Amino acid sequence: MSGKEAYQALVDNYYNGMYHGDPELIRKAFHPEARLQGIMASKFFAGMTRESFCKFVTLMPKPADKKDKRDCSFEVLDQTGDQAVLKITDYIFGVWFTDYLSLLKTPEGWRVLNKTYYSDKLPEAPDAAKKLLTV
Repeated sequence: MSGKEAYQALVDNYYNGMYHGDPELIRKAFHPEARLQGIMASKFFAGMTRESFCKFVTLMPKPADKKDKRDCSFEVLDQTGDQAVLKITDYIFGVWFTDYLSLLKTPEGWRVLNKTYYSDKLPEAPDAAKKLLTV
């Protein structure tokens, strides 16, 4: 498997995990040591781990329950050996995001080790989910 096909399952697990609020799909996409940081509405957020991201998606209103549109595309920016970088453009939690995923190929397959993200807006979130975002 080469090109985009090699990463499709990872991207599907990532997006569907957020869309359905399913932490097990997130865990399939992210390495246990993964870190997430980014900018939303001009504010910098850092310090999120895979497990705090899993908790975040379970606390957010599920886009699937609201029948939100599904829109996720990606491109492979680079691959060298067992590392790769993907650029994801997705509509989730009512806002558009651009994500950069740094991947490593582990014995379990491709896994996200680092996610950086950007959105012009901050998604509406319950207080419990907001508490997981570290500024």
